[in-house]
Amino acid sequence: MDGSDRPDAPRRGRPAKNEAITRAARAVFGRDGYARTTTDAIAREAGVSTRTLYKHFGSKERLFSVVLAESATRVADAFAEYVERGLREAAGPQERLVAVGRALVAHRVDFPEHFALVQMINVEGPHFPRHLLEEWQEAGPLRVRGEVARRLGELASEGLLRIEDPQRTALHFIALATFEASTRSAEGPLTGEQITEMVTAGVRAFLDGYRRAEGRTAGGPAPAGRR
Repeated sequence: MDGSDRPDAPRRGRPAKNEAITRAARAVFGRDGYARTTTDAIAREAGVSTRTLYKHFGSKERLFSVVLAESATRVADAFAEYVERGLREAAGPQERLVAVGRALVAHRVDFPEHFALVQMINVEGPHFPRHLLEEWQEAGPLRVRGEVARRLGELASEGLLRIEDPQRTALHFIALATFEASTRSAEGPLTGEQITEMVTAGVRAFLDGYRRAEGRTAGGPAPAGRR
């Protein structure tokens, strides 16, 4: 008796069909938007019947919710791995921040279908239920921001940065580290060297505002001219 004969084992084919449906839904939602996407279109893309789609997910809204949360989780997991890998070879504060910034850019480049969904949400967001948007935020964007805040906090604890509001500081860092690469990517694919140069420029701008002045103690007053 193998594991598939257990009463609680998943039915044969179900994981594969789930994956086919969610993969198709991610592509179709990102391409056509939520309002214009039909369950028939997703079923055709997945190679299943509409009846099978409803059997697995119940409704278009439920399918979109699952796809968005799973995709956001996968992207946030990848971001954390990129950061961990980049920090292994980083030394000083600038190199460490560049590693985090490169991870932010890389996870956006490596998951185009997910960020097509995000772009679609930015356009159609007011039409989605609040709970759906909150689930997405918790699964992805808030996790990524929290990881950035944690890495910045490590530098602050070493006396290298001055941070009053970790979440706001993380937002500032994300904006400065990614803005140029995000904007310039519309002109065509960027090389790794270009991305590093753009991220480094953003990191230097961030450090101009957040680097702790030499000789200043934690919580102490800022030097004249830096208040």
